[in-house]
Amino acid sequence: MSSAAHWALKSALTWLAVIALLAAAFAVRYALVQGVFTSAAPVSPGACRTIAGGLQGAGDFEIDALHDAILISATDEGAKATAGQGAIYFLKLTDLTAAPAKLEGPPASFHPGGISLFRGPDGSESLTVIDHRPNGRSLIEGYSVISDGQTAKLSPQTAVQGRLLVSPHGVAAMAPDRFYVTNDHVTTGALGRFAEDYLIWPHADILLSGATGLRIAAQRLAFPGGLLARKGFLYVAAANERRIIALSIEDFTGNLTEIGALSLPARPGNISMDVAGNLIVAGQSKPGSSKVFRLRLDDKGVPVSYETLFSDDGHMLKGASAAAVWNGQLFISAAADSKMLVCTLK
Repeated sequence: MSSAAHWALKSALTWLAVIALLAAAFAVRYALVQGVFTSAAPVSPGACRTIAGGLQGAGDFEIDALHDAILISATDEGAKATAGQGAIYFLKLTDLTAAPAKLEGPPASFHPGGISLFRGPDGSESLTVIDHRPNGRSLIEGYSVISDGQTAKLSPQTAVQGRLLVSPHGVAAMAPDRFYVTNDHVTTGALGRFAEDYLIWPHADILLSGATGLRIAAQRLAFPGGLLARKGFLYVAAANERRIIALSIEDFTGNLTEIGALSLPARPGNISMDVAGNLIVAGQSKPGSSKVFRLRLDDKGVPVSYETLFSDDGHMLKGASAAAVWNGQLFISAAADSKMLVCTLK
């Protein structure tokens, strides 16, 4: 073999080795994100029971304690292409055995995802909803909430769309017409989606709505999902990073600055806050499992520790996506299941 041929063969083998090592590294990283090597003992805070039985795809919900209600966003993921398969439902907190009531107001073809309830200084309420249309486009719709304590009605007020709204996932309302929203992906091509999903490319973003439309408020996140805005802070669940990230919100501009983060043994989903000011985070340690964490914040608003409130391999609830604590009870929903759970906290 000539020296030139020998050099070419050696170079080719070197490149093959480098590519193999990179592929192995990305494969291990992806497996870690998906929880392939994660195991956890079951944890239940107390007795749990099913509510909202038969309600398919309850991916997100908000507790409206003022009106004794839970507002539930539900869409049958297996029937998104069929008009009328999604709705916002109303369930009374004091009558959890009742069937959730479908609220009037949204369009006939309605496929809601993340929702955020905002209460104004005058007590008026509005609900900001991500609507995933069957044609592949998404809108952020605003509804006023009119409730008498027995039921409610949604009245359409605003609708926002734009080229920056690529794959909206979670939303946090700051006012009836102002919100933050996550794009869990920002690429639309097969190569870009492969990089974001399987190479865990931190390329997604958070958008802010304003008088001039949507603009980018934060970038370089890996699958940002759930959002929560409270007291000058924004909390985002970066699912592919397995972190809850805290960002400060600048007055007037709404610009975001990361101030800290906390890693979790799960891909976090939607976020809520209990009356003590702790974050309640639903997530999945591996696909189909259900986890709920309570995160303690320090005096700067940064999450510094967590405790596991609920842990299940999918037997009780398949794939927790949202959770909230109210009046000594833990409520959990799952976009991939046909029910919700309520558990008594010890």
